[in-house]
Amino acid sequence: MQESTLTHITSPAERERRHAALADAMTAAGHDALVIWSRGDEFLRGRVQYVSDIYQWAGWGIVVLPAKGEATFVGDPLWSAARAEAVEWIPHVVQSQAPGEEVAGVLADLGLARGSIGLVGLPDAAPAAHVRALEAAAPGAAFADATDLFDDVRAIKSDEEIGNLRETSRILLAVFDALAAEIRPGVPEWDVTAEGHRLCRQYGCLDGIVQIGRPPFRYFSHGSDAAIARDDVVVIDLEWGGPTGYWLELRRCFSFGPPTDEARRFFELRREAYDACVEAMRPGAHSTDVLRARDAVYDSHGYPRPTAPRYTAHGIGIDSLEPPWVPGKDRVLAEGMVLSLHPDIVVEDPALRARVGGITLSDNILVTADGPERMTDDEVPWVVVNC
Repeated sequence: MQESTLTHITSPAERERRHAALADAMTAAGHDALVIWSRGDEFLRGRVQYVSDIYQWAGWGIVVLPAKGEATFVGDPLWSAARAEAVEWIPHVVQSQAPGEEVAGVLADLGLARGSIGLVGLPDAAPAAHVRALEAAAPGAAFADATDLFDDVRAIKSDEEIGNLRETSRILLAVFDALAAEIRPGVPEWDVTAEGHRLCRQYGCLDGIVQIGRPPFRYFSHGSDAAIARDDVVVIDLEWGGPTGYWLELRRCFSFGPPTDEARRFFELRREAYDACVEAMRPGAHSTDVLRARDAVYDSHGYPRPTAPRYTAHGIGIDSLEPPWVPGKDRVLAEGMVLSLHPDIVVEDPALRARVGGITLSDNILVTADGPERMTDDEVPWVVVNC
């Protein structure tokens, strides 16, 4: 009998690196411990996974991580504790219907009932009822938001993490190569998106979506029974966490024969803006410099500057969206940061938007000491399908 394995387990050295970095950050901020919340989705499960390897597929989860001493995971009864126990990283795993009181008890057992406690996930993941119950059950403790402290540590990727991101890149490239055989006139959109899901799962990806867009470009969707037409531009969006849980967002544009002159010109505009954003991703630059580089290209072509809060870029790792958010949570870019880049654009003419508005580019960019590195493609291609 061969037992199933968990593919997202980090190395002992990586675990020690993360805990040491967070302990240093706690010491610098005067915190005795962190209480870290997660939620079972692709945007907010990653903080707990970062310090535990516990991959949370539903509900809430909490890790109490002291600067000194052993960590504890407090889990939602919605799902079994067996998988949390299987990671063998955190020695104490409990389930509770009263998480605030449970966490207060853990802090007391650590001798931190009157300690300085950083709360991670307070703005986005921690249920208000949990926080109120914790404050009531630990009235002697001093609580402060430590979300940025935690995210600043997590934003700098180690060699192991970068290797995980490269693995996801290789998988999604292989999936796109295979999908080129599925995209043909007359095929329902569902057939293409279903094959994308099958392939990603077969390669061991843990979670993700496959979306499709084609004229009229009103939105991207998970597909329907509508058939692909020969004159369509088909845009496929893959957003997946690979076998290690590290995410990549990658898009490809397909056509049956060379693209029209209009589609080609729009694609080249998108590529010019993309290239300019990549060049702005250098150590010491602000993440807002990415927006300035994008807008300079749009200014030169007479396109309006986007004003909506949609992200042109954002950090990425074991959450599909991490700080910095561009626009949003500005950060000074540093060596080891990885950003998912997909520059926003405004197409004011409704008819033009319907014909080409969904034509776009997306990939991950690694900030290195020597400048930006594209983690998947040196240049995102337009794929011509022969059928």
